[in-house]
Amino acid sequence: MRRTIKLDYADAIGGVLLIVGGIWFALYAMNYDMGTARRMGPAYFPFGIGCLVALFGLGCLLGALRRAGAMPVIEWRPFFAICGAVLAFTLVIERFGLIPATIALVLISALADEKPSATVTIILAAALCLVGVGIFSWGLGIPMPILRWTN
Repeated sequence: MRRTIKLDYADAIGGVLLIVGGIWFALYAMNYDMGTARRMGPAYFPFGIGCLVALFGLGCLLGALRRAGAMPVIEWRPFFAICGAVLAFTLVIERFGLIPATIALVLISALADEKPSATVTIILAAALCLVGVGIFSWGLGIPMPILRWTN
């Protein structure tokens, strides 16, 4: 008698990635001083977060073993659009400032959608520019240019 395997592939893959990422993060944090619960060192919090991420990944993986699911299909356009948007943000922010980098991020990431709405994209870009400037420049006082037109 042949037994079929019940596996939710999407959750199993996600669980394994969370486990691997959490373990890597926790192990990397151990390069720093751990400290104690009373006097935490720089590794204490990242180590704890890495362990929690790995535990959540284990929970996803164990849940995936109890139900069936189809193998996920990779959609390449959204993948490349999001990767390109993050790359554009990192290249633009230092040279032109936070607002142009945020606009580039939103415009390029909108290409992940099959039919991006120009109105929604413009509103989202404006809102994220306001939020970014409000939180990072004014609220936290992070020294980054908002707009830079010269080198």
